[in-house]
Amino acid sequence: MDPERLVLNPEQALNAICLDFRGYGPQPMLFCEVLRAIHGEAMVVRREPGSEGLWIAKPGSGKMRHLEGAELVAFMCDQVRGARLPPERLAVVSRQVFQTACRVVTDPATDAPAIAVDTGMATFACRQCGRCCRHLDYRDGITEADVARLRALDRQDILEWVGVAKGADGRNVYRIWVEPGTNRFAVPCPFLKRGPTADRWLCRIHAVKPEICRHYPVSRKHAAMTGCPGFDRR
Repeated sequence: MDPERLVLNPEQALNAICLDFRGYGPQPMLFCEVLRAIHGEAMVVRREPGSEGLWIAKPGSGKMRHLEGAELVAFMCDQVRGARLPPERLAVVSRQVFQTACRVVTDPATDAPAIAVDTGMATFACRQCGRCCRHLDYRDGITEADVARLRALDRQDILEWVGVAKGADGRNVYRIWVEPGTNRFAVPCPFLKRGPTADRWLCRIHAVKPEICRHYPVSRKHAAMTGCPGFDRR
């Protein structure tokens, strides 16, 4: 994985956009920009002062409808997916959403158009503040590949903190971190320990930690929206 650039096929880009919409709570100003990029002046969008929702009239309809919360997020995902944006316009929307340079490239694996997203990670430096391990919710973040890797390493000391449930499709769904013998999630991460000073924290399983932990944050916006100070100048 190139830490400074992500290359996403159109479906991956759409998934990442919707993940952004769902992950950061209301972003009404961004949603207005995205709707204008998709529909131009055909869709009427109004912000209501003091509200995190939007008044929206779909193209061809003069009736305004107020949307907020999960309903607004679902609407935005439907709009982005339903627009069937060509690569150049998808790059524009990606640029708005991820707040970084995005451009159309050719995916070397498929020779098909893809979206290259600059992550801005070149200037990132972990401050070992422990904020991500103490406050963020990654309960569904561990993957089957992570679990397989830990099993191959015989890390039962870690696996005992991994919960297992059945998904709607009957496949195993793994969750972290669950107190052994219970259904209670551990807060904060049980593998976090104090560093040499009061403001520093260290990971006791750094060499084998799940990929979601290893790749946090994935971009400058991700850091800003989740309180990570890794881009702050000392």
